[in-house]
Amino acid sequence: MRIRSQMEIDLSLLAYNYSCLKEIAPNNEVLFMVKADAYGHGMVPIVKFAHFELGIMEFGCASVGEALKLREEIPDGDFEIYVFSDVQLVLKQAKEIYLNYRIIPVISNESDLDYFLEDEDFKNFPLTIKFNTGMNRLGIHYSHAEEVVKKLKQHGRREIYHLLSHFSSASLPMETNKRNVEQRTNFKKIKEVLINSGISILKSSMANSGTIEQGYGLEETHIRPGLMMYGPTSMLPQYRHLSKWKGKLISALETVVINTFDIEKGAPIGYGASPCPGKGKIAIIALGYGDGFSTRYQNVDILHDGNVGKVVGRVNMDMAQIFFEKGEFNIGDRFVVWDHSSENFSRICDQSKTIPYEVFIHLTPRVPKVYLKR
Repeated sequence: MRIRSQMEIDLSLLAYNYSCLKEIAPNNEVLFMVKADAYGHGMVPIVKFAHFELGIMEFGCASVGEALKLREEIPDGDFEIYVFSDVQLVLKQAKEIYLNYRIIPVISNESDLDYFLEDEDFKNFPLTIKFNTGMNRLGIHYSHAEEVVKKLKQHGRREIYHLLSHFSSASLPMETNKRNVEQRTNFKKIKEVLINSGISILKSSMANSGTIEQGYGLEETHIRPGLMMYGPTSMLPQYRHLSKWKGKLISALETVVINTFDIEKGAPIGYGASPCPGKGKIAIIALGYGDGFSTRYQNVDILHDGNVGKVVGRVNMDMAQIFFEKGEFNIGDRFVVWDHSSENFSRICDQSKTIPYEVFIHLTPRVPKVYLKR
């Protein structure tokens, strides 16, 4: 583990982002997505703060193991947990976890639905169904809605606890993108089939972060924010003007300068002897791909103390070289890779053609997380 490199997570900014979310969607309940260790931010501390300090009552995970970890490490939490993808419903171990720990599987195929309806142990358990409205990933196909109704009635079910779907193209315009328009239409048709057949829908949700940012999907009872709660926009760069999002990065990544020296243009740098692009100074920072500072970041610009530097040469396992034409650096100086303003973070994502999710999640346990509440 690093000593002077860390990911600082400001929980007060999570509270700020939640307030920004409620400005966009004041009347919707929130199902906060915390899969993949809360997008690399630490699932347990994030959920603790979101539940006890912000009052969020529902959380989404990807696997049974993630959900169980929340139940075991936050035993006094009075919140609901959904498992969205790796439900493993037919495994005896998974079934016992669902039943004994109040964890809700999201049913997204007909074989799991059949198993759920036919198993007497799930007779009074909340039924949550995800439909595929056109993303073609997980979900029961929207054309099978009437068949689903038949199965529910055959087993004495007259209620769906939570009805879900998921947009494939929420980073594109919700108003004009053909896929987004079709998916909204298909979800509406599913709801009509269910309701007209006498099936009650207690909760419904379709809006992920990009959808919420554009103010869509708010006609449902719930929204499902993920990335936006951690700060970044989900919109593609050319469509960010459509976003209503004003959130801030809850994380900052900082490290230390472990060496510095003057360099001439064309001088070799590191593995592969990459030629230096100019005359100036090199700062060697204590982050490399072993820490999650990816080799994709080569040639990415990073602003530090008002000077623009560039990641040059190959990123190493334990360190990286940053070239500056201007600026003074000393061994031991603090070096901020990105701060809460998100300027450097957005630049890293855009210039390396890496999505924000990956930048966060790729940080390894060698970089300790430090939680602050200002």
